[in-house]
Amino acid sequence: MEYTPPLVSGNRLEQYTDVKETLDVKDINIGGYIRISTKKDSQKTSIENQKKYLKEWADVNGYNIIDFYIDSKSGAFEYLRNDMNRLKNDIATGKIKGIACKEISRTSRDILDIIELKRGLADKGAFFISVKEGYDSRTDDDEFLLIIHAGLAQKERKVTSSRVKITQLIKAKEGKTNVASPAFGYMLSNDRQHLVVNPQTAPIYHLIVEKFLEGWGQLKICKYLNDRGIRSKRGSKWNTNSIKTIVSNPVYLGVTIYNATLMVRDSSGHRKRLVRPREEWVIRENTHEPLITREKFDRLQAIVQQRRERDTKEWSCTKKYLLSGFLFCESCGSKLYGCKSPKKNSLGTPKRLRSLDDYYFYYTDRGLNGNCNSPVKNYYMDTVDRKVMDKIKDFFTNRDLVLEAIKNKQYLYDGKLESYKTERDQIKEKLESFQRAITKQQEAYEQSIINLDEYRQRMAELRELRQEYQKKLQQLNARLEQADSLEERYNSIKSKVLNYLDNLNDLPLDLKEEIVRKVVKRVYIKADYSLRFEYTFEE
Repeated sequence: MEYTPPLVSGNRLEQYTDVKETLDVKDINIGGYIRISTKKDSQKTSIENQKKYLKEWADVNGYNIIDFYIDSKSGAFEYLRNDMNRLKNDIATGKIKGIACKEISRTSRDILDIIELKRGLADKGAFFISVKEGYDSRTDDDEFLLIIHAGLAQKERKVTSSRVKITQLIKAKEGKTNVASPAFGYMLSNDRQHLVVNPQTAPIYHLIVEKFLEGWGQLKICKYLNDRGIRSKRGSKWNTNSIKTIVSNPVYLGVTIYNATLMVRDSSGHRKRLVRPREEWVIRENTHEPLITREKFDRLQAIVQQRRERDTKEWSCTKKYLLSGFLFCESCGSKLYGCKSPKKNSLGTPKRLRSLDDYYFYYTDRGLNGNCNSPVKNYYMDTVDRKVMDKIKDFFTNRDLVLEAIKNKQYLYDGKLESYKTERDQIKEKLESFQRAITKQQEAYEQSIINLDEYRQRMAELRELRQEYQKKLQQLNARLEQADSLEERYNSIKSKVLNYLDNLNDLPLDLKEEIVRKVVKRVYIKADYSLRFEYTFEE
């Protein structure tokens, strides 16, 4: 009789793959991981040396390196590297069973990153080997050795970073530059120690300044430059942040500022930039030729401040704008802003005495890009807010609308997804049947129904079939990973919304805002108040 606990039968649990099963396997396919700090020519020798080192080690120890994964990134953070991500995808699809590197510091110099990498590989039945330390993740169950090696690598990174920081501080105090990519309008001197005027881009900087002083907005300047094929510092089209940076940067006064910020790791493991105390800043004037006078620069900052104050008005009442940052014009794509105007019968009432009832609230299109063909510029706020909440309610009560929204995103939707899901369910059932068959063979052998040779032969056949189906399951999981994530995100949001569905429009503003943030990426509105949504879980 066959017994299955409800914990197994009632859940879609993945089959456990013991990574230790690969310890005695010869000619197993693995990947070689190589990291260098920069893309300088001097580092190319390091790449070839590491390749040769890993190939020789693999030949001696019976491994088959079928691909090398090379990243040119400095720093501790493994998630920033493209080839590391490609490596993980190849493991998920079964192309390789593990990775080898010359030393642990070549993967990352952060303890948390290295542990997460080792555990992530183990989850997929893969392993991690560091040749220099003689480390193999398959034999380190308690991760004690890994933590020791990773701690030493992290300490080495801190010491190296400290030495680099001291060198950069000395250069900054001497008035030299530390930037590898100078501000737009400048370039590095021949010795790469100072900023000099770039004759190609400096005139464009002066053009931007003059247009801004004439009253042009950031969007209008962007359009002007893009229409004429003028490229930004990175060789791409201009955006408003680029213009804002240019008109606000004191580097154009001939000033060098260093050590104003630092990067720290937040709770999610990602880097976050913070501002250092001002007394730690290194500020040097007259380090390079200025492109603007002090008088002009001050005029720029005055305009920036005026526009900031205009865009962040202080109200005498507590009304907030539900769709602030989410509402856009369907005609031109520009952002709509929340505004209020006093009603005629309240004009004589002092501002400090007015209440919400004394104002009209509306969303307005300021026409900043000058290309809007919509006949309507202002939209009643209450009407738009109500229509948005009603649309959210309809959306989450009609699954067909969800599927349609997902299918409209062609880069996400694949017509084969449903067949892949069905095939995955069938493979999981098949794997369960293999496990039952293995149990029966064990029972048959224990009861002397079959002899040892028969038992070994049948178990080998079953394990081979099981391994084949496990490989298929890994491939399907990799194909469906994005769809699973999409569906999981949708279900999470849906459960939140359904709790408030009956009285969605009557909720407090903070709860409405929370729902909108979770659900909506953008809302586009037409002159007839019809709406088009972009949802967060469509990404």
